[in-house]
Amino acid sequence: MSMSISKRLTGIAWASLLTVVAVSAAAVVWRSLVVPALVVDTIASALTLALTTGRLKALREQAFVHEHESLHDPVTELPNRTLFHQQACQALSAARRREATCAVMLLDLDRFKEINDTLGHHEGDLLLHQVAARLRGALRAGDLCARLGGDEFAVLAVDVDSEEDAFLLAQRLRRELARSIDLAGISLETEASIGLSLSPEQGTDVEQLLRQADVAMYGAKRQHLGVDLYSEAADEGARARLELLSQLRAAIAEGQLVVHYQPKVAAQSGLVRGFEALVRWEHPTRGLLYPDQFVGLAENTGLMRLLTSHVLDLALRQCRAWRDAGHGSLTVAVNISTRNLLDGALPGEVARRLEAHSLPASALELEITETTLMVDPIRAKAVLSELAQLGVGIAIDDFGTGYTSLSWLCELPVTTLKIDKSFVMRMTDRSEDAAIVRSSVQLAGNLGLSVVAEGVEDSDAWHGLAELGCDYLQGYYFSRPQPAAAIETWLAQQRERDPELGPIARAAA
Repeated sequence: MSMSISKRLTGIAWASLLTVVAVSAAAVVWRSLVVPALVVDTIASALTLALTTGRLKALREQAFVHEHESLHDPVTELPNRTLFHQQACQALSAARRREATCAVMLLDLDRFKEINDTLGHHEGDLLLHQVAARLRGALRAGDLCARLGGDEFAVLAVDVDSEEDAFLLAQRLRRELARSIDLAGISLETEASIGLSLSPEQGTDVEQLLRQADVAMYGAKRQHLGVDLYSEAADEGARARLELLSQLRAAIAEGQLVVHYQPKVAAQSGLVRGFEALVRWEHPTRGLLYPDQFVGLAENTGLMRLLTSHVLDLALRQCRAWRDAGHGSLTVAVNISTRNLLDGALPGEVARRLEAHSLPASALELEITETTLMVDPIRAKAVLSELAQLGVGIAIDDFGTGYTSLSWLCELPVTTLKIDKSFVMRMTDRSEDAAIVRSSVQLAGNLGLSVVAEGVEDSDAWHGLAELGCDYLQGYYFSRPQPAAAIETWLAQQRERDPELGPIARAAA
């Protein structure tokens, strides 16, 4: 009989039937009771229907979960790029029928990578979750918000009355994000750069509008505007920068990046004491490119470590060559960026480069700007302390143009202040600039630091700075930045001159 019953229970597992029957209201003991075939058929049909219904319900629930997961970001629960595209297409289509204007915004968190690297990915995810909550709270009913990935968010603001209204909404989002957020016991103020594009004025396709907003966002970030609107001129510049970026890595590998050197001379004697290394790109079709045309690209794309290592190697190799040629204990200064300063691997890289060229750490000085220093003072202090332990000199470049607090200046292992050339070049004409230069020299002296004045272009500035007690001078009055071969000739000329006169006195004679 068990064989007959099992054949009738189409598609139902034998063990499942035994379990159900065993716990049924009738409390049937299967092994001791003969059940009529009709009853068995009825039970089988009911069980099949119940199991099928339950299975379908579970499948529907599972499909709903899978669909939700495929269309939403798991960290913030915001729509992802796919869902945003679908919803934005519908919203833009409806807006066109109403002849309404919409604004697409692309928002990128500033310094998110540093926060993520410092506090960890868990805290980074918590920050993204709070950012999403603030964005949702600041937007109007009907506006769309999504996380596209990383620290990028997209917003579609529907029915904006004007370009000005779009700007006001973007500024409101920035203010919301700027309110302090507590993470791991640290109070953080999150800033964001936002790019805008308007529909239908600048297009109706979602991907096109997003790309335009992306161009505007990078313009806002690069120029520290906070919010920027897409323009065709900016787009052309972005395309050119993208093309340049694609060539930069190859340029490093192929030796197209070179270093020019500008001398630093002693203020009292005019004798050369060292050089600042300034990178240039000998582009095969565009000619000689200056740092402001490509260093920012390297900074924003992860090429900065490679570029800095390349410049360090070239500068230290040249410094070794000068010393071997009998030019004395000349030093070389290399500029480092924000990304370099927050890179814990920098001290080790510097030590390896010095060893490779058989140079003492005192032969190298690293220059950082005040702005670079204040991005993350705590991490900067840790990296600078390791460099100082090596014996490398640390100079604050463009001093007077940033926001370095005196308390931080006292705590950092700084050896030199470089007064920004904007003050030096005006000091003979403007009493305010002369006062800033005088105060900077006095501050450096009180802190036991050397002071270098940049932008010296005439003998009046040179003599005035020497009288103030400035230690070293740098500027076109001595020499423009030149390739190493030209500097070799320049150095040879200095050796022929009277050491007591120095190059400045001879040039002024």
